[in-house]
Amino acid sequence: MEKALFINGVFKDVLDEIMRSQNANPGKTFYLQPYAESTIKRLKQNPPAPESPLPLYISTTAQLNQICYSADIIGWEDKNQISNERLAFLNDHIKRFQPKENEIYFEMKGKKCVNLISIRNLVELPNQLSTLHLVKESNGEPLKKRSRSGGWSYVFAPPFLKLENSYINDRLDAELGKKVSVSLQKKEDFLEKRLAKAEMIPEKVQIISSGFRRNPDVIAFVLKRSKGKCELCGCDASFDKKSDGKPYLEVHHWITLSEGGEDTIENAAALCPNCHKRAHFGQEQDFLKIHKELPKHTEM
Repeated sequence: MEKALFINGVFKDVLDEIMRSQNANPGKTFYLQPYAESTIKRLKQNPPAPESPLPLYISTTAQLNQICYSADIIGWEDKNQISNERLAFLNDHIKRFQPKENEIYFEMKGKKCVNLISIRNLVELPNQLSTLHLVKESNGEPLKKRSRSGGWSYVFAPPFLKLENSYINDRLDAELGKKVSVSLQKKEDFLEKRLAKAEMIPEKVQIISSGFRRNPDVIAFVLKRSKGKCELCGCDASFDKKSDGKPYLEVHHWITLSEGGEDTIENAAALCPNCHKRAHFGQEQDFLKIHKELPKHTEM
């Protein structure tokens, strides 16, 4: 897996200024100045170059546990080793393209600042994935949650198609649902005109989802309890599974696990696919009421 550097807690306005300047000046190099007295040793030992950049992931001070931006590191310098000529060039560059930074500073909030990181291709990520998706190179464990800004870690770059094209499943579904609602308000001739110009092959994105390690005994008990009948509508399962010939039913939690529901037989039911969709998307506002009205089948 590709290695990358994660920097924790950069001010968003610093990054947004770089984004604006980058859009107006494609190909320019920009600079990050972490508030840190210690040298990023790996960058010093093996500084990246434009032809061999190092991926960079960044969280912001407001979202310490989210991967908010990515970029390419194309250089590193020790501020204490910068010549006067180089410093004059850097200060001129900062004033022109990153004016909020004002200049190359050597101390901030009482701390010496020694690292100067050169970056290109800064991207604000649309889904701000959890930093738990990053694995520390040092021990192979996910990054721990941060409670304050500062610090960095060498990590393994996640094996996504592209980090900026990765979507958390719930957000992707919600985004699609909103757009479908808008499209449903349009007339058919309007939709036909747009469809005539639309791409026929959809954009491919990486889907990231989180789930629960469910108790298989709960699933088995509920399926046995149902005796092949949907526990909401009472009808026989509409088809048998190809794998084992048993009736196909789906185990649903009345109080969903994402809402803190228990993974127990009392909170679960075997439903046909139609009733399962009804439980999630039907017009009834309170399926717990329906659940309470159902006969309790606790014996098999």
